[in-house]
Amino acid sequence: MARRQYSRQIMIRKVDTPPEPSAESKLEWICECLGINPDDDLAREIFKALVRASEKGKGVSTRELTDRSHVTQGAIVYHMNVFMRSGMIVKQGRMYYLRASSLEDTIEEMENEMLAMMNRMRKIARLLEDEFRIQEGSPREE
Repeated sequence: MARRQYSRQIMIRKVDTPPEPSAESKLEWICECLGINPDDDLAREIFKALVRASEKGKGVSTRELTDRSHVTQGAIVYHMNVFMRSGMIVKQGRMYYLRASSLEDTIEEMENEMLAMMNRMRKIARLLEDEFRIQEGSPREE
């Protein structure tokens, strides 16, 4: 039996550009675009910690984040799992990292992954439509 590949859900929301150019509003905007609740203070703090760590070529551990934020390790792990399912971060050992060396590169990788998936879906759609036409006995229109 073939193993099912781990799937990610990359969500993109269309959100108006932030009206003020502050770093905090830009961070909230990126979070909201990626389906991360910008009102979730813990999610924002974790996201900031990940971006700051990536600037130094480092990752973060749940222990570090627990010590900084004074919340339970379970709450941190929950948010890390949300970020991993979204495709934003990866886990290596006990450390969590942005999936690329910078936030911009992470977003670019996510974009490439989505485009590749859309191309595969379009090819499968074409094959499926061809199968339906064959079943109905009608030729493909070019």
